[in-house]
Amino acid sequence: MHEEESSAEKLVPYETKIATLERKVGQLMMEVDLLKKTPRLKVVNSSATSSIVSEPRQVAP
Repeated sequence: MHEEESSAEKLVPYETKIATLERKVGQLMMEVDLLKKTPRLKVVNSSATSSIVSEPRQVAP
């Protein structure tokens, strides 16, 4: 019986660590799900040329 109690005591730190890791995995899964649902901004290719379009300038007479 003493041997069983000793084995059970040895498991406590492992069970605590497992519970901590399970919580962390759950948090990360929720974060991934949120990121999947969040619309992303399009990344502009830095090699592509871009320009800003504005109204034509008024030419002074």
